[in-house]
Formats: sequence, C-alpha cells, structure tokens
Amino acid sequence: MTVQAQIQSAGIAATSTTIASKTFRVFLRDPQAVFPTLLQGVLFLLVFRYVFAGAINSEPLAYVDYMTPGIITTSLLFASSQAAVTVARERSAGFTDRVLSLPLARLGITLGRLTAHSAVVLTAALTTLLAAFATGFRLHSGLSEIFAAVAMLVLYSIAFAALFLALGSAASSPEAAQGLAFIAIPLTFISSAIVPTGSMPGWLAAVADFQPLTPMIDALRGLTQADLIGTDQTSVILALGWSAAILVVSVIVAARLTARTKALN
Repeated sequence: MTVQAQIQSAGIAATSTTIASKTFRVFLRDPQAVFPTLLQGVLFLLVFRYVFAGAINSEPLAYVDYMTPGIITTSLLFASSQAAVTVARERSAGFTDRVLSLPLARLGITLGRLTAHSAVVLTAALTTLLAAFATGFRLHSGLSEIFAAVAMLVLYSIAFAALFLALGSAASSPEAAQGLAFIAIPLTFISSAIVPTGSMPGWLAAVADFQPLTPMIDALRGLTQADLIGTDQTSVILALGWSAAILVVSVIVAARLTARTKALN
C-alpha cells in the first residue's frame, strides 16, 4: 500500500469516527426521536402475537416462532426509515454543507452515518427480540445456526440503514423523507413475515416470493427454527445476495448524493 493510500484510508476512518460520534450525540440529546423507533417492532409483535395468532395456520411451528423472524426483519426496515429523515433534516439545516466544507473524506461521511444508524436499527431489533422471548418465542436450532442468524441480523441492519440513507439523500425535504417509511408497509404485508406466501393468491404469492424481504425472513426463520423446519439454503443465499446488493448500491448512491448536496431552502 502506498503512502497516499494509507493517508486516504486514515482520512476515511477518522471522518467515519467523527461523524458517527456526532450522530450518536444527536440521538442522546433527542431521545424522543429514537424511542419510538425502538418500540415500533415491539408493538407490531404484540399485536400479531395476541390478535392474529389463533387465526393463522403456521404448522409445524407455533405462530410466535413463525412470525418473530418476520417481525424482527420488518422492524429493521421501519427503524431504518428514521435515517432518511435525519439526513434530510441535516441537509435542510445546512449541516451537511458545513461538513462538506471541511477537509473530510466524502465516503467517510456516509460510513459514519451508516455506523450510527445501523447501531440504532440493530438495537431496535434486539429490543423486539427480547419482547419476543418474553411472549413465548423460542430458538430451536444449534449454536452454529444461532450465530449465523445473529450475523444475518447485523447484515440486514447495515443494508437497510444504507438504503434509507440513500433515499434520504435523494429526498427533496424532511417531510418527503418521512413519507419514505411508507414503502415498508407493502413490503411487510406482501411477504412471508405474517403469513406463509402459499396462502396468498398465485399472482400475489409470486410478488411476495420475488421481493427481497421474503428470502431474508425465510433465511432467518430457517436459522432460528432449524431443528423443526431445517435451514433453507436457497433463502440464505438469496438473502445474502439481496443484502450485499442493497448495501453496496446504497452506499455508493448516498456518498455521491452527499458530495453534491446543497442546503435546502
């Protein structure tokens, strides 16, 4: 590695650390903005656990074991939407312009934001998981599958946070960014999160099976319930592919849009 490359790498690392620390401080100063994000998945879990459990056939799994991987995955998506709002607000307030005027690595700005928001998103998932255990969810798999499931959760958190960072960077205003959370609703309900896709009409099942959330959920469900239903290797491969594609494309788009940012009036 050349000296120039070493300097550039250090610049990215230092910038990422600075931006991540700043973003964490913002979260600590405004916990009311983060608190609903952490609880949203818990509320979804409780509703589907106690309202719909008796109406949905999820054999051979208990419904709480079936739906928990879906609720956790979708809670990541909903929690990530806050990243879009935060980025748009920073741009609207002129903060992003001020950051860009400093000698900071442009990619480091995006990576720093991604680090902070991924941590919040993962915390939301862990909060939902604890609530799931309290309401009867159980793991039926070995240690290797459990570790793989945790790794998948981390990957999903980073990928979804990156996606909404990119969307927030493209949004015309904080209000427009806030509306982007709407995309999580059809993705959640037209997937295997709540009910098996086989119970849907044929055309809708095809849509559900094709969208990225379904293999992500199926992969996590197979890893957490491997002793009962086995691990779906195809879903794992698709989930990894979708997550990697979303992450790489979103980081590139977010970094480029950030570099071209102008303060909104």
